[in-house]
Amino acid sequence: MTATKASLLLTYVCACLYLGLLSESGMAERLRLEKELITLNAEVERLLVENQGLEEKERRLKNDAYALEQEARKYYLLSETAHVLKFEEFPEKTVTKPKAIPASIRAAGFGGEWKEPPLFLLRFFFISFSVFLILGVYYKLKRLPHMSNQKRLN
Repeated sequence: MTATKASLLLTYVCACLYLGLLSESGMAERLRLEKELITLNAEVERLLVENQGLEEKERRLKNDAYALEQEARKYYLLSETAHVLKFEEFPEKTVTKPKAIPASIRAAGFGGEWKEPPLFLLRFFFISFSVFLILGVYYKLKRLPHMSNQKRLN
């Protein structure tokens, strides 16, 4: 096999590995997106539970004067003899609540798991390694003497 053919074959193998593992649609990107999806689903579930609790608390405080007084005493350090007045709100002046933006994926944390390096760093090192490997194979095979016998047998 000539040096050119071996280098081209090695280039083909490296390109296939890159496309299968490290490209935008490769396995590494898919695994990263699956982890991100799991983290986001957990964050959504946590926010749904928190939202249900807050909605229940809001309904309870709107309808129950005793619960409103207890809450006011707890947060505003009111004494037992203090009275809490609740003013009615007009429905047309209600403000829509902004949607909660989930924390970043890294803020959610992965526990004690091993953190993999960023994908761009893996791509850089793979491409660098591949280029040096291909050039090394090419120059090494170029320096070797030809093994084939040039004489033709008749």
